[in-house]
Amino acid sequence: MWEGVSSLPDYNIEFPKWPQTSIGQRVTTLHPQGVDLLASMLIYNPARRITAADALRHPYFDDINKVTFKPHDGSQLFDKLPGT
Repeated sequence: MWEGVSSLPDYNIEFPKWPQTSIGQRVTTLHPQGVDLLASMLIYNPARRITAADALRHPYFDDINKVTFKPHDGSQLFDKLPGT
């Protein structure tokens, strides 16, 4: 796990520890860049996990027209990302 996880309020030392497997073996229909993005989002350690803003900058989304793409609520998802 990661340093400090045992001090979290719901931490349980008896929780099962499964061996790590490649997410690509489980999600076989996803493009390799999608597998990379998903794996980055599922990292246990929050300090190492991809941020939402960085996830939106991931190459998986490179083929989306960011000028015309709008979520259902009409917001500009790709505008004003932190760090831009």
